[in-house]
Amino acid sequence: MLDLDMSPYAAFVWPAWGLSALVLGAVVARAVLSARRWKTELRRLEEDSERRPQATQGALGQQR
Repeated sequence: MLDLDMSPYAAFVWPAWGLSALVLGAVVARAVLSARRWKTELRRLEEDSERRPQATQGALGQQR
């Protein structure tokens, strides 16, 4: 198998790997949650604009 004996350095390397994996996981989780929130907000805004047709008109009454 793999020879991962890092005798004097293991106390530094393994926690660094673990912390890096933890931070990477947190970044991914935050991105996923943020994307869900933005999708929900976009869906809500699109539904609001469909209910109010005057919201799609410009200042001169022209359709955008």
